Amino acid sequence: MKIRPDDQWRWYFDPEHSRVMLDLANGMVFRSRFPAKMLTNYAMTMKEMAFSVDDAALFYTFEEHSRRVNIAPALRAELALNGVVALRFMKPQMPKSWYFSHFSLITKPEHGEIVQLQLQDNGIEALFMAVEVGDNASLCLLAQQTLALNDRVMNFCDPIKVMNDRIMPYIEPTQSSIYDRAI
Repeated sequence: MKIRPDDQWRWYFDPEHSRVMLDLANGMVFRSRFPAKMLTNYAMTMKEMAFSVDDAALFYTFEEHSRRVNIAPALRAELALNGVVALRFMKPQMPKSWYFSHFSLITKPEHGEIVQLQLQDNGIEALFMAVEVGDNASLCLLAQQTLALNDRVMNFCDPIKVMNDRIMPYIEPTQSSIYDRAI
């Protein structure tokens, strides 16, 4: 499923689901992953608002970066749209860096960049998309199905803010050829 931003798209808040929704104007509605308690008052009081040119630019940035990860196109679109919602409508978050190991490989990721974080307790590496990038910390969305932390389980697109010194660049795995080793 390939979706393209359109000037007919409309943001609105659905009180029944307590979520920001995006009417895609073709009979489809996108429901964001973030509950009302994570959203700004502005998000919860908006009636209807057009999907702007800036929203479309963010969507394409996030979608382009997500191509580095081997996920289905529908999940790629979901990650990109949740990234736009997070950047536009989420309340500021406090960093929860204690889950992840310290690295000094990136000073500041790019918006939409796919990054890795390594769990402090077991060394498992997880993929995230850096959505809101700050000088010291960045809001990231989980870019894989699940991640078990020591006190909870994160699901696809769940947000977490971490200090930038915990972020590692994502290096795409390369497939080795059966001919790359001498026998």
